[in-house]
Amino acid sequence: MNSKKLGLVILVTILFTSISVAMVAAQYTTQKTTDITLDSHGVFLASESSVGVSYTITGAAGATGSVTAAVYDGNPQTTASIPSGVSLTHFVVITFNMSASDFTSAKIVLTYSSSDVQNLNAPYSVYKYDSNSNSYIVLPSTVDTNAKTITVTLSSLNDPLLAIGGSTATGSSGGISTLTWVVLAVAVIIIIIVAVFTVNVLRKPDEKKSLLGKTR
Repeated sequence: MNSKKLGLVILVTILFTSISVAMVAAQYTTQKTTDITLDSHGVFLASESSVGVSYTITGAAGATGSVTAAVYDGNPQTTASIPSGVSLTHFVVITFNMSASDFTSAKIVLTYSSSDVQNLNAPYSVYKYDSNSNSYIVLPSTVDTNAKTITVTLSSLNDPLLAIGGSTATGSSGGISTLTWVVLAVAVIIIIIVAVFTVNVLRKPDEKKSLLGKTR
């Protein structure tokens, strides 16, 4: 393989990698990191309205650390299986940065809007991504439909990916956001353009050789 062809292969590889990263970034909406300091009773309370998450963390008195909530518009685990008849929305990754020995539990309250659940039928539940089975599993949760909140309790620091789920509403698209479809469409167009460009560039040396052969 000559240097020109090698360069084109590298270019295409970089492009595909960039598109993959862009697709994940496009699904991401916002995140918020909160510093943690457990009081003398071993309790920490915080409410972060910018990401719609509230925490009640219990553990060793005086323990410190941080917790980050990252909200995604689309499903970050697109290959994961979802229970039949269920659609998921409002994906939130909770990342704890504290010693496991200082942690006992965390009550997480997720606040949702009417638009978040417009494609779901009540009752709603919280689903957690399980990496071992590459699937979403339902968690015990408490729903307050008046306040539009769902509460779950976590017992480990495993950076869970949570989502609100319910049966699919009639006529809904199954939980893939408009933004995700737009990114996919743009990615396909870019791939086609690069593929055509690559074919044309690789074809030119052969065409030149063919012309030279005819003139001799």
